Amino acid sequence: MKNLLRGVFAVFVLGCCLIILAGFAGQLHPLGDSLSLLRIPTGLLCLASLAFPMQRIVRAGVAVVAFFALLTTAPLFWGTQSDGNLTLYTKNLLYRNSELSSLADDIRASGAEVVTLQEVGRANEAFLTMIEPDYPFQHLCRFIGGSGVAVLAKTPFVGTPKCSDHRGVAAAQIQKDGNLVWVTSVHLPWPYPYAHEKSAEAAVALFDELEGPVVIAGDFNIFPWASSARRIRAASGTMVAGPVRPTYNLYGAPLFLDHVYAPNGGNVSYRELLGSDHLGVLARLDLG
Repeated sequence: MKNLLRGVFAVFVLGCCLIILAGFAGQLHPLGDSLSLLRIPTGLLCLASLAFPMQRIVRAGVAVVAFFALLTTAPLFWGTQSDGNLTLYTKNLLYRNSELSSLADDIRASGAEVVTLQEVGRANEAFLTMIEPDYPFQHLCRFIGGSGVAVLAKTPFVGTPKCSDHRGVAAAQIQKDGNLVWVTSVHLPWPYPYAHEKSAEAAVALFDELEGPVVIAGDFNIFPWASSARRIRAASGTMVAGPVRPTYNLYGAPLFLDHVYAPNGGNVSYRELLGSDHLGVLARLDLG
C-alpha cells in the first residue's frame, strides 16, 4: 500500500510539473495558454509537495518548476505602482446589464479621462448615449453579436480611429499633455479551443501598425502571464499596470481577465460589478 501511495504521489507531482511546463508553450500551440491558467495552483501544489520525501534530483527539478511558476505570476499581485498622468476606466458591460445608470454615475465620479468598454451590443448600446454628454468622442467597433468594443474620451480624437480585422480591438488616438497617445479597448474570446489565438494575432497586427505611445485595457479572457498577452505587450511596448486582482468569478474560481497596460505601467484599483459579471478597473497610467 505504501508503494502504491508513493506511486500515486509521484504521478500527481509529475502531472503538475508537466502542466506548468506546457503552460509556457503557448507560442507553440494555443493549448499552452489554456494550461497557463493553472500555473498558480499547480505551482503551489509543487511547492507543497517538497515537504514530502523524494529523491534529491527529483526534489531539485520540482523546486525549479515551482520557482518559475510562481516567479512569473506572484510579482504581479504585490503592491501598487506609481500613479501616472492618464486616468482610464475599463469595463465589460455585460450584454444584459440592468444597472447602466449606476455604472454611468460611477464612471463620471471616477474622473476618468478615457473609458474602454467591452461587450457593447444592441441591448446595452443605449449606454453610449447615456454617457455621451461626459464622453462625447466615441469610437465603437462592432463585431459578432454583443462583442463590440468601444473607446470613449472627453477630448477629440486625432486622426482616424481603427478596428482590428478580427474581434476585438478598438483604437483611437487622443492628445494628452501635448503628446499623442493611442487608447485601445480589447475583448478577446475565451482561450483554446475557442478563437482566442486568432483574435490575439489580429490584435498584435494592429498594435504593430500603431505609432507612438499605446495604452491597452479590457477583457482579455486570459491571464496576463499567458503568451498571447505577452505578445500583445511586446507589440505595443507596454507593461502591466498593477496590482493584478481577480475580476471575474467562474463557478467560484477567481479569474484574472481584465488588465490594463501602458508604456510604464501604472496604478490600478477595482470597482464594483454594477450590473456586470466583471469588476471595473480604474487605472492611473504612466505614459513615460
